[in-house]
Amino acid sequence: MLIRPALHVLAASTLAFTAGVSLCARAAAAVETSQSAAQDASANAASTNDEPKPTLARRELKKPVQVKFRTRDGKRVSGKVVAFDSDAFEGASTGEDALPRTMWSNVHMDDLESLASKILDEKDVDELILKGELLMSIGRVKAADAAFDRADRSAKSLKGAAASEAKSKIAAARTRGADKLVDAEHDFRIAKHTEMSSRIPKTDGGTAPWPVLTREEHEAAVAAMKKRAEEICQVSGMQAIPVETRYFLLYAATKREAVEECARSLDAMYEKVLELFGIPAGLNLFWGKAVILLQPSEEKFRLVEQAAFGAMVPRGVVGLCHQVGPQVYVNIFWTDDQDRFDSTLLHETVHGIVHRYHSPARLPDWANEGLSEYIAAVSFKTSPVDKERRPQALDFIRGGGNVAEVMRYNYRDGSWPGPNAIGYAVGYVIVELMIRQQPDRFGAWLRAIKGGKDWEAALVEDFGYTVDQFGARAVDFYKRSK
Repeated sequence: MLIRPALHVLAASTLAFTAGVSLCARAAAAVETSQSAAQDASANAASTNDEPKPTLARRELKKPVQVKFRTRDGKRVSGKVVAFDSDAFEGASTGEDALPRTMWSNVHMDDLESLASKILDEKDVDELILKGELLMSIGRVKAADAAFDRADRSAKSLKGAAASEAKSKIAAARTRGADKLVDAEHDFRIAKHTEMSSRIPKTDGGTAPWPVLTREEHEAAVAAMKKRAEEICQVSGMQAIPVETRYFLLYAATKREAVEECARSLDAMYEKVLELFGIPAGLNLFWGKAVILLQPSEEKFRLVEQAAFGAMVPRGVVGLCHQVGPQVYVNIFWTDDQDRFDSTLLHETVHGIVHRYHSPARLPDWANEGLSEYIAAVSFKTSPVDKERRPQALDFIRGGGNVAEVMRYNYRDGSWPGPNAIGYAVGYVIVELMIRQQPDRFGAWLRAIKGGKDWEAALVEDFGYTVDQFGARAVDFYKRSK
């Protein structure tokens, strides 16, 4: 009852069009980058005359400590530390072991914990509190909690006002560290939105991009999504366990252990899809966060669809993505067929990601469904998508079906998805052909649409074919392929 945590066979090579938009960094690098703006702010503050006093005053070490570490820009530094305060540490001013005053916030996040352990006294309450705050500010919550817990235990040996003061210091340090982390994450989100948008070509009169939310707006959006999800649960009688992740608000009517494991899988899946799309790593595209509603049965799923979204869903539908303005909701039910559940959850979540990618401009329906099907198909070896969609598409094409006509099917005039839902199958093999044969052009076409260009015009200008030309090419290719 959970999606595969690593989606381990998602291969970047099968979506090589990401090369055209520059593959994003790995998750660890993304978290490091997310600290940059906050670290810059700390460094700048340190250089001003009105610098606030450190929460821990300067302390000299009884014996200099030899250290080696990287700064956040990757520069390697070594020397002997002779003193520190809550903002920085410093070495001798001259000699081969000289070390300039260095802000804790300018230390590479992968080196900060070991560096703090070398410099700070694990038996000193104030220094343990500082260590906890430093680790909390870079998201190392478990390690920070361990330092705070040790400080708390040590504080119990203090007497009178000193013990009470230590507890207050611990609480304040937790708050400061968490606040620095939140500030850094929001600065990161804004910076990465700018980076993503810089890759999208602008079209005069095109669709305006989604607004980039401030920290306050983002927090309000998360609160609004939680409130709406709780309303959905109430109106539908859904007895759900809520779990919040970095990108999702998950509400599931099952055991908490299963919900938490599924939540971890969702974030891993989301980050892999970002990588495949060439979207900056770690960027939360959603308005607040996306809501995932996991139902225990088809009956409950259908009830929620009707009560919350006013949808009468036919039998056999496993999940749906609802895009309500900037908001994203995925409603799905557990099935005994794990492969189908995984594929459907991935397919519907991709719809939400595409909806929130830069702007609300929509892909044509064959590409919107075909891309979601394609990503679900290449995500894991036992995905049922290819074995179901490919035979139907090949029978249609080899039987004289008109691919260009299917490419023009749409929800607006009621033509989508066509007889026997052929649009899904044809859309899947068309997207596969585009990505495998001309990945860079596919990426350019996708970005052009998101920038506001008409999809047919973009197909000519950014991919190189008219609809009829590409339809004929697809027919020729699949008639000859096995």
